[in-house]
Parts: sequence; structure tokens; C-alpha cells
Amino acid sequence: MKKFIIAMAIGGVFLSSAYAEGMLGKIEKESDKEVYNRVFTLAKSGDINSQTLLGEMLLDGIGVKADLDKAFYWISKASNSGDADASYLLGFMYENGIKVHVNLQRAATLYEKGAREGSLMAKFHLAFMYHKGIGVQKDNKKAISLLEEIKKEKSKIRLSRS
Repeated sequence: MKKFIIAMAIGGVFLSSAYAEGMLGKIEKESDKEVYNRVFTLAKSGDINSQTLLGEMLLDGIGVKADLDKAFYWISKASNSGDADASYLLGFMYENGIKVHVNLQRAATLYEKGAREGSLMAKFHLAFMYHKGIGVQKDNKKAISLLEEIKKEKSKIRLSRS
């Protein structure tokens, strides 16, 4: 999961405006604990992206001791508010039995929600599930369609960075 946080920071695709406008530059200068405290403050104030990031920090024990109950709370809160990455992470937790019992159908539902909200990771995991028939009925046409959507999105991201 730490790789996901790093990818969020490097890619800039999933960052909230508050995070993008000041947190990123400070992360390299601050300890993990200081970053955790800043993200916690933003999450408590209602910043959905910070709630997702806080949940992931709690999941991985970044800046604070890992706490799966709190991680689940913050990620669920952000997912319920419509954060695509939170829906992906919550689906990942259900798929892998992190804090909850494995529930592949619930994971697929959350990946689908995240995919509709714009998460490329959710689309990727959902495509895999359709390809293998895991948690959903096997459907290679849906899998291919999702992968094509990812390819189009990646092209848009590359073009916008040029």
C-alpha cells in the first residue's frame, strides 16, 4: 500500500486540492508523523481525499501504528462520500480479507463503484475479476472494455502532462 501512496504523490492524479497545494512539497521535509498529523487534520475537517490517505496511512502504519479498525473507518467514510480511490481500497480490503472477511462479491461491487467514480486501479481489478470470473460472472467482453477505458485514460494523462 505504501507504493500506492507514493504513486498518488508522484502522479498527482489522485491528490486533493489541499494536498496538492501544499502538502506534497512539505512531505519530503517532514517526518511521517508530521505528515500523518497534517493529513489527520484535513481528514477531520471533511477533506475526502485526505480521509482516504489517512485510512491508507493507518492501514500501512505510516506515521502512526497500523490500526485496521481506524483505517476501515476512514476509507469507508471517504468511499461513502464518493471518493474513487477509497472505493478501490475498500474493495481491496474485502478482496483480501483485510479487517473484514473475504467477500469477493462485495469487492467487485466496490471496484465497480470506484471504476464509475474514475479509479483506474478499481477498473483494473474489476477487469481481472471479470476475466477470471472472481466475485462476478466471467465476462471477457467487460474485462476488455474496462482495459480499453484504462488505456484511453492513461493516454489522456500523458497528453495533459506534455
